[in-house]
Amino acid sequence: MVLFLKMDQMNWAKGDFTDSANFDLSGTVFDDSSFTTVRDISGFSGTFRIIDQSGGTIFSSDDILTLNSNGTFLVKFIQSQTPTISGIFKIRLRLEVSGSRLTAVGVNGSDDIFLDFD
Repeated sequence: MVLFLKMDQMNWAKGDFTDSANFDLSGTVFDDSSFTTVRDISGFSGTFRIIDQSGGTIFSSDDILTLNSNGTFLVKFIQSQTPTISGIFKIRLRLEVSGSRLTAVGVNGSDDIFLDFD
């Protein structure tokens, strides 16, 4: 079963980390590709991944990710752990619980993000 994700931001720069939530990445995970039924992801452990257009993992982390019961997730980068890449990439969330693993993917570009190494 695939879950669907929709990012709140369309771009992010490597230098954008601070105590302010204005520089975090966030989005929502849904059960359906029409983005109507939110999935409670609070009971899962998760891995945030940035992948290139061919599906290769460029960046992966599980310690900067917060998963919430209302389907939202928050990625709070810290200075020592930020991707040093530029271009358009896709975001994936790998969610695991009790031996099950689900992947949240985008639809029609809902998981696309422009990352800038500034």
